[in-house]
Amino acid sequence: MEIGIWIGIVLGVLSTACYSAAAVAQRRLAVALPEPLTGGRPLSRLLRHPLWWTSAVLNAGRAGLQVAALAFAPLTVVQPLGVLVLVFGLPWSARLGGRRVTPREWRGAVLTVLALALLLWAAVTGGRSRPMDAWTSAAVVVGALVLISGLAWAAGRASSLRMRSCLLGAGAGTAFGVASATTKTAIAVAAADGAAFLLHPAACGTAAIAVLGLLLAQAAYQGMELGAPLGVTAVANPVAASAVGVAFMGESYTAGWTGAGIAVLCGMLAAYGIALMSVPDGRLPARGGGREGPRGRRPARPGRPSRGRFRSADGAASARQEGLL
Repeated sequence: MEIGIWIGIVLGVLSTACYSAAAVAQRRLAVALPEPLTGGRPLSRLLRHPLWWTSAVLNAGRAGLQVAALAFAPLTVVQPLGVLVLVFGLPWSARLGGRRVTPREWRGAVLTVLALALLLWAAVTGGRSRPMDAWTSAAVVVGALVLISGLAWAAGRASSLRMRSCLLGAGAGTAFGVASATTKTAIAVAAADGAAFLLHPAACGTAAIAVLGLLLAQAAYQGMELGAPLGVTAVANPVAASAVGVAFMGESYTAGWTGAGIAVLCGMLAAYGIALMSVPDGRLPARGGGREGPRGRRPARPGRPSRGRFRSADGAASARQEGLL
């Protein structure tokens, strides 16, 4: 194997480590600031918190390292490394939270990692891609914002905590995937036109979509342990990026229709794995079943606000009160 590919692999692993660290930071921030992010006061507190800016820097580092990795190694080598995010993030977050990862969560993580690895193999695109023109970039950005807003709206009206978190995670993953495609276009435009690329819709749209993705991910971690929302985000990210690449950038699936069938099966397997990892904050799975029982809940710390916590496994009423962002 060429030295350049090894450099790309190292950079890709570092990118995944940054992504995991950013997710853990956002999860800890969700514990520290459990209030719904629908009003000005909670949002201002969020933006003043050091963990928010730590996660933003780590996410920016993750994106930069991934771009650098793709300069040395092909997409088929770099993209599958994203499955490591659950391997890094799940035990890391659990340890910082003062608990152990349960066997049920580990089974869900293994199933999700396997499904995601196969999904990335099936969904990875091959051949040369072309940058999007200004009008196409604008259409992709607007369409992504509409789709993400729709997922956010649905999450705010979800009947369960699990569904709310998964919808928000899907919105965040979609935002990150589309932002990857628009970043690729912005880099190509910058190489051709210099500083004029700042006025291109791809550059402006990337910033807006990336920030919205961070906020959606932050909301997804509120009230849930890290596994389920991070798993949904990790699956939605490459799917959204590949969809934009195939539809608007002249790329094609390497596995053809066979890969499409495999992708559907992987999606079902990943959904089951994510369901196993769906553990509400402060609860552990009850014995002999997948529903959460009343035991194992962490006591509230003195001085910590309790508003916005979910009081039941389903959390229907609280989910509506929590809202979206």
